[in-house]
Formats: sequence, C-alpha cells, structure tokens
Amino acid sequence: MILKNKIYWFICLLLISGQQVLAQTATDSSQVKDLYYQALNEKARGDIDLAQTTLRKLLKLDDSNDAAYFELARLELEDKNLGDAAIHAKKATTLKPDNEWYWVLLADIYKRMEDFNSLPPIFDQLIRIKPEKKEYFYDRAYALFLNNELDKSLQAYHEIEQKFGKDDNIIIARQEIYLKQKQPKKAIEEVTSIIEKEPDSTKGYLLLANLYLKLNKPKEAIKVLDEGHARIPGDPYISLSKADAYHNLKDEEKSTRELRMAFASERMDFEGKMRLLISLMSDPKSNEMAPIVRDLANTLTISYPTDARAFALYGDILAQQKQLKEAREQYLKAIDINSRVNTIWEQLLQIELSLGMQKEALAHAYKASALFPQQPLTQFFSGHAFFMEKKYTDARSCFEAALNYVDEKNTPLLTQVYSSLGDTYHALDMFAESDQAYEEALAIDSNNVGTLNNYAYYLSLRKTNLEAAAKMSRKSNELEPNNPTFQDTYAWVLFQQGNYAEALKWIEKAITNSGEKSFALLEHYGDILFKLGDIEKAVSKWKEAKATGETTGENVELLTKKIDAKKYIE
Repeated sequence: MILKNKIYWFICLLLISGQQVLAQTATDSSQVKDLYYQALNEKARGDIDLAQTTLRKLLKLDDSNDAAYFELARLELEDKNLGDAAIHAKKATTLKPDNEWYWVLLADIYKRMEDFNSLPPIFDQLIRIKPEKKEYFYDRAYALFLNNELDKSLQAYHEIEQKFGKDDNIIIARQEIYLKQKQPKKAIEEVTSIIEKEPDSTKGYLLLANLYLKLNKPKEAIKVLDEGHARIPGDPYISLSKADAYHNLKDEEKSTRELRMAFASERMDFEGKMRLLISLMSDPKSNEMAPIVRDLANTLTISYPTDARAFALYGDILAQQKQLKEAREQYLKAIDINSRVNTIWEQLLQIELSLGMQKEALAHAYKASALFPQQPLTQFFSGHAFFMEKKYTDARSCFEAALNYVDEKNTPLLTQVYSSLGDTYHALDMFAESDQAYEEALAIDSNNVGTLNNYAYYLSLRKTNLEAAAKMSRKSNELEPNNPTFQDTYAWVLFQQGNYAEALKWIEKAITNSGEKSFALLEHYGDILFKLGDIEKAVSKWKEAKATGETTGENVELLTKKIDAKKYIE
C-alpha cells in the first residue's frame, strides 16, 4: 500500500511537471512571437536601436529563430555594423539554407565589406535555389572576376552562354578579363564580334573604339569610328567618341568639330544634350573646354526657347565659369518660363547676394520664400537677403523656417542657419536667443570662424562674458590669420577689457591687412588711441573714418559728436 501510494504520487508529479513544461513552452512561443512583431513595429517607427535590442532579447529565448536573425542582420547592415550583420545573416542561412533572401542579404553584406572571396559560394547557393535566375549566374562570374579568379570567371561566363545563349554583356565581360590578363588581341576579337553580328548598330563601334582608347591607340579608334559613320551616317554618339579620340591625339580643332556635330544632331534628344553638357562641366579638363561648353549651352537655349531647364543649365555653366552677371540673366529667363523650380531661385539669390545686388535679392526673396516655404536652402538665402536690407523680422521667419526643414545630417547648412539666427536675434535685441543660437552652431562645428567672430563681437558690444569673447576671437584669428574683420573684433574685445595697448596692435594689423579705408576700423583705431591718451591722432582717425563716405546713420552721428567734442563717447 505504501509502495502504491508512492507510485501514485510519482505519476502525479510527472503529470504536473509535464503540464508545467508544456505551459512554459507555450508561454515562450507566445513571447517570441510578440517580441518579433514588437521589433517589426519598432523598425517601422524608425527606432532601429530599440528594434535590435528587442530581436536580441528574442534570440536569447529562441536561438533557432531564422527570421529574427535575418531581421537583425538587416538592421545591422542599415546601421553599418557589418561584422555582426554578417554573423547573423550567416546564422539565418544555416538555419534555413533554402531561403533565397537570406543568401541575398549575406551577399549584400559581403559586397559592402568588399569581401569578394566569400561571394562565389553564396551565388552557388542562390543558383542551386533558383537555377532559372540569370542574374545569379552573372553575379557569380563577376564575383570571381573581382576575386581575380580570371580563368574561373571566363568559365562561368561560358556556362552562362551555354545555358542562356549569347549576350553582348558576356562579350564585354570577357573583354575586361582579357585586358586584365594582358591579352589585348583576344579582347579586340571579342568586341569585334559585336560589329560582325550587328554591323548597323552603333554599340559595337563605340565599344571597340573605347577599347582602342584604353589601349592608347586613338588612331585605330578613329578608323573604327569612320567605319561606323560609313554604315550609320550622322550618328551623334559616334561623333562624340571621335571627339574624344581626336582630343587624345591633341587635334582640338577636329575634336571640337565632332562635338558640335553631335550636339547639332536631331538624333540626340534634349535629355541627351543636357547629360552631355553636364558631363563636360564635370570633366577635369572643363577649363580648356569652357568657351565650347558655353557656346553649346547657348545653342541649347536657342533650340529649346521654352524649356526652363536649358536656361538654368546655361546659368549653371556660366556660374561655374565665374561669369556671375551673365549667369544671373539666364536664371531670370528660366524663372520667367517656369517659376516653380526652387533650385533656380537658390542660385539666383546666391549670385545676387555675392554681387552685392541687395535690392534685387530682396525683391526675389519675397517671392522665393513665399513659393517654397519648406525648402531650407531657399529660405536660408532669402533670410540673408532680408538681413542685408535690415528686414530682421522677415529674416528671422526665413531662418527659423530653414531650421525647421533642414536635414539634421546636413551639418554645414545647419551650422550656418544657427549662426545666421544668432546674428538676426542680436539685431532684434533678443540677446538670450542670440547666444543660444550661436552655442548651437558651435556645438555642431566648434571651428566655424564666422560664428566665433560674430558671437565674440556681439558679446563685446554688450560688454558681456568678455573672457569667453576673447577666447573665441583669438581662436578665429588662429584658424584664419590676417583676416582684418577678425583682427578688428579681437581689438575691440581687448578694448572692452581695458587692454588698450594690445588692442592697438590688433587694430593696426587689421588696417594693414584691410588694404582699404574702412569706417569701422578707423573709428575703432581712433577710440583706442583716445584711451591711450593720443587725443590729436584719435581725432585725426575719426575724421578719416568720416571721410570714407558713410554719411548717414547712428554711427555717423556718434562719430561727429566725438570729433566735435574731441573725446570718446559711447
């Protein structure tokens, strides 16, 4: 009886514990599922770090969850944590080797890591899973090429040809392999086969000519292109390739002739001509080509007089060539045709500000800021146009709009926006906000010389935090020596600190480096001399300041009082 009871309770215990295990398993499974969907929601919200943490928590509960490893690897790839991404993607492929997308992710990670040695086996797996997908065969062949396994790469392309048929891409790939193997004759034979197959197609002639140019044989390239033009008269792309070949032979007259022929051809559409001009602009030899590029851009505006893009591109080319007034005229024409392109307004405002055309910039700023309230760069330039004309409330609205919409990753623009807000808030007597804006700018870029200088100068005017002002002003002068504006600021900070002898040295440096008579510099010079007891010379400098031509405003009135009283007046 005792034995029976013991057996009975033992069986009960087993049953109970079994129920607990089953209950625990069900709970774990439910928790894993909840964590997985939680991570996906966190990812959708953009909480990448939180999603990764959630997935790692999931994998502690279930380290055989291939989908979690896959999602974690994707997040780590996005986060540029390539080492961990590779480990977790590989784990996903191990757990579920027939999942195509797990292998695709692992391949993407290795590509990003430039681990070309690991790629061919991955494409072997993808070919196993999807033998009908041609791109995986091409990826494998190219991976072998990148890994310098050239014979294997040739064999892989041969297999593609056997399985899927002949393809010009295979010929081009084999040409690259033969060049790398220093077998130029075989490379030429490969590309020649394209011409033999399609003698009335431009492609073969262009590829073979380009190959000859790579081999430094421009005369052979021209010979091929002449054959091409004989078969396809007036082809603009053959003319372009000829222009390149003649340039290699330093025959610029013939090169220009071919370039003009290509551009004049009706077979090249508007977009093609735009792309050609943009490529010529970005060419390292663009300075040599400047007159031709300018002429071609002008031709484009004549051919397409109702397309704003033609005038905008002509403006871009003129701006690149430092012909700012002429560029401005083209941007104005572009805006007359289509006023809804914010980048044209940005270029126009930037040029007008740089040319000192403040009234014109102001008029355009009103239009641009209203048309593009969410474009940070348009608002930024509009803000400067308002600021230069002392429309500080309008400037504030523009700079604050720019701040609201600027991409936080665009740190140069973000710094400039904060710095400009610092200037604007100061002009509006919003001193606490001004200081905060400057601090934000320096938090992003502690070496921004304009911010350092302006912040220091405005603190000196308010006689506030002069020690910090001196430190910032010194730094701006160290970063950009011999800048008269920065030297003047440091002189004025020293003046406010009562260090007149040192201030004199810096104001004299500023005047020497300025190269022209400046109202502000000469007035400050006189103020410093007065504090040093040289009254006669101080008055002389004040008179020089007045003679510079600035005849209105509070500063002139104050200066006149100093001269009349022969004393420094704040």
